[in-house]
Amino acid sequence: MTVSMQARLPTSRWGLGAVLASAFVVALGYGIVLPVLPMMVERLAGSTDPAFNARQIGLLTAAYVAAPVVAAFLWGKWSDLIGRRPVLVIGLIGFAVTLAASALAPSLLVLYIGRILNGGFAAAVGPTALAFIADTEGGAGTEGGDDRRTRAFGWMSMASIAGFLVGPTLGGLAAELKFDLGAATAPPQAVPFFLASGLALVAALGVWFALPGKLPGARAEVSKSGSSMFAPGELRLLVLATVAAAGLGAFEVGLTLRNVELTMGPAALGLMFATCSVVMFAVQGLVFSPLVKPAAARLLVAPAFLVMAIGLAVLPTLAGLTEMLFAVSVVSASAGVISPLLAYWVSHISARSQGMELGIQSAAVSLGLSVGSAAAGLLFGYNCLQGAAFLVAAAAMGLAAIASLKLPRPLAPARHEARPIPADQTDAAV
Repeated sequence: MTVSMQARLPTSRWGLGAVLASAFVVALGYGIVLPVLPMMVERLAGSTDPAFNARQIGLLTAAYVAAPVVAAFLWGKWSDLIGRRPVLVIGLIGFAVTLAASALAPSLLVLYIGRILNGGFAAAVGPTALAFIADTEGGAGTEGGDDRRTRAFGWMSMASIAGFLVGPTLGGLAAELKFDLGAATAPPQAVPFFLASGLALVAALGVWFALPGKLPGARAEVSKSGSSMFAPGELRLLVLATVAAAGLGAFEVGLTLRNVELTMGPAALGLMFATCSVVMFAVQGLVFSPLVKPAAARLLVAPAFLVMAIGLAVLPTLAGLTEMLFAVSVVSASAGVISPLLAYWVSHISARSQGMELGIQSAAVSLGLSVGSAAAGLLFGYNCLQGAAFLVAAAAMGLAAIASLKLPRPLAPARHEARPIPADQTDAAV
């Protein structure tokens, strides 16, 4: 591989703010559904069977996160070809439209279609926004590049967490309110959907005006002949990202269904997800602060997997809100360390273009979320296996902790290698 690279163009304050707002809105649109999804399923399916509803909730969540398995890679590759800005705008507009359509779904089948399309358009935002940051922030081989890019990746993750914090809280509050809207109007659960849809349109406008149409001054020539498909350690990172996402998906759906099982109500569920988000936000603020260097942060992955396994294992034994809030904090703190660190290191060591690479990683994460969400819904659908959803996820996290013990060795050389950026990406990007 031969690389010639000039200095990157630093991201502007407005441009970075626009991509952070995009991540926030997409996370809000996802999280806002979780507290109201049980009521929507019961209303559209006309069923009060807990086992049937649990399976539908798990499958609906899986449908949303399964779409990016294919779409994320395509969006990432497309953003390499035509630029980051148009892909982000198209994704946000499509997300807004499909979110509003899901709120008005007249049947369970239409809700499934809406959630699949909603997830497909959401898949355009995450990898493309991260690719924009990777394009514009310094990388390995530049002064302070590792620190700047690590912090920017951390901000992206924190923006998503903030959206996930607002989403379930807003959805839970809306579900508790009683509106006399009339038989011909949308149900009360639709109100947060429309709000998130409007915010997505505003974010699309912000992206269009804040992001530049081109990224001048950064060029690279890359020859990939004879290079392997994956860089050393990259495949292991992708597998770990998939496993971590599966555990998180099982945790989210399992927590929703555990809340129904204990009849705590949507407001309590919103509080638990809010706690989850606040803890993640605080942990990532520390891990991605100047106090922790990127090279040292990777050492936290294995302990975080182990702590996450312990938290998941004890969740099915808890029934009180205070106890569950503590376990939720443990799981969310661990997940807040694992996910963004793996995203950073995949971007750091791969030789592929940023859009394609982050699209591949997003697809891997979506696959894990889909499998974890569906498995949790199916296991909760059987009375004798309800706790198994958390236990299976805990076992997977334990195995991931063992597998991640060898991460420092393959990742260490990456700190001294220059990150290549394809010329076609920098000409058309952003």
